[in-house]
Amino acid sequence: MNIALILAGGMDPGFQMNVPKQFVNVFNRPVITYTLEIFQNHPEIDAIAVACLDGWQEMLKAYSRQFNITKLKWLAAGGFDGQGSARNGVKELNEICDENDIIVIHDAIRPMVTEDMITDSIAVCRKYGMGVAAVRTMDTIMKTEDGRTGMESISRYSIIRIQTPQAYRFGLLREIHSKALEKRISGEVDTNSAASKLGMKIYFSKGSDWNIKINTVQDVEMFKALYCMQKEEKEE
Repeated sequence: MNIALILAGGMDPGFQMNVPKQFVNVFNRPVITYTLEIFQNHPEIDAIAVACLDGWQEMLKAYSRQFNITKLKWLAAGGFDGQGSARNGVKELNEICDENDIIVIHDAIRPMVTEDMITDSIAVCRKYGMGVAAVRTMDTIMKTEDGRTGMESISRYSIIRIQTPQAYRFGLLREIHSKALEKRISGEVDTNSAASKLGMKIYFSKGSDWNIKINTVQDVEMFKALYCMQKEEKEE
């Protein structure tokens, strides 16, 4: 069984809108429904779980009914960070999943994820136990302490940007979060970061520069533009 675990637990006080990023309306529907719809339509995804921001669970259920997200089966509490939300999702699925079931973790605020990226994360996971979306950076990288000055340039060929989806066999996923608690590894932005802190080798799957994460109002406008462009290409 392949289950999508969508992380929608965040509340960013710096986001300049009066609703959480994952529930911002774009073309009269919330961002999270675009993300859910992609997993709903993916032939290899059997069910969906969401780690949802407290107070928004009923709204999410209503949106799922409105947009026919029939694969949504479980809701877990959102955490203070990506690691916490994923851990809560693991707890929710603990009595449901077998060791070899695949959990595809994805940020609700990455609505441009493609079927191909999801498929590749599952394929890499089947081979190595995990498949973490990643993409090379084309920018020059510098190390900085204060965000205003830099003294050390880092080769872009030794840097890779991590995204979601991140697929894990359930047994390994549970082990990562259990060991992270034991070793007091907390506050990580995602499961991949916790796994790397535990000394695990990370296996990469396909990412994309189009796979944007909505963190700012400007990112909302970028999503609108990319979505319209993608829609026009499909209609041609």
